Amino acid sequence: MNKDYYITVKQIENHLEISTRYHKKGPVSPNHWHDYFEFEMVLDGVYEHTVGGEKRIARRGSAWIMSYLDYHSLHCTDDAILINISFTGKDMDKELIDSLSSSTGGILCEFDDRTTEKILGLCERARSEMLEKKPLWKCSATNAVEDILVTAIRNSVGKSGGTQNTPKLLQSVTNHLRQNYKGDISLSTVAKHFGLSAGHLGLIFGKNFGMNYNNYINRIRLRHACNMLTHSNLSTKEIASECGFNSVEYFFYVFKKHLSCTPNVYRKQTKDI
Repeated sequence: MNKDYYITVKQIENHLEISTRYHKKGPVSPNHWHDYFEFEMVLDGVYEHTVGGEKRIARRGSAWIMSYLDYHSLHCTDDAILINISFTGKDMDKELIDSLSSSTGGILCEFDDRTTEKILGLCERARSEMLEKKPLWKCSATNAVEDILVTAIRNSVGKSGGTQNTPKLLQSVTNHLRQNYKGDISLSTVAKHFGLSAGHLGLIFGKNFGMNYNNYINRIRLRHACNMLTHSNLSTKEIASECGFNSVEYFFYVFKKHLSCTPNVYRKQTKDI
């Protein structure tokens, strides 16, 4: 395996981190969510990458961006290496982050060798800026990462499970849902809040996200539930209530449907990582 790809970059105030990950053959991570965005690109080896329950083979040049609502898992079919950029979006272009926030199903793309090398060059630029700390280094490093993300989005047109041209009204709706997921965010209630009919809101959700409204809500709630399962000692009943599920039985049903395991199994798997 070519170690020339090794890139190490420190965090910028916990909002941006770039690293190179070496993985041995076998499982890398079970289905999981993040509380941040994640860009990854395969540099060597082969992965089985499962996004939202759909498996794809990822090899050199395969890349993806996971948003807050995307869950995925990785399994190495051979020793492999990828580059990872984790970021919150703070201080990044608002239009770019709104686009990423509104996507579902992961932004998936395949880069040719030229584009792969271009992205590695941008990562090296960010690394140098973060190490040397010349004037405006934070701005330059952030801009390099933005260039990577824009390249990924432009290469994913027609391939992503989400959309990169989500109407601004729908972006406002999804922001509202992410902020109020614990309360009453039924289709009729939210439609009324934005002056829409429930039927119209349901239609534009299906058109833009490829899933119905309730599935979108469940993804929001599941992401928070997964985070609590990993990072708290609350019972599953308490977590279900805290995340807006009407009953623990329905919580278990939705959880297993999306993640193919129970909340208790997920808690054990992720705490063992």
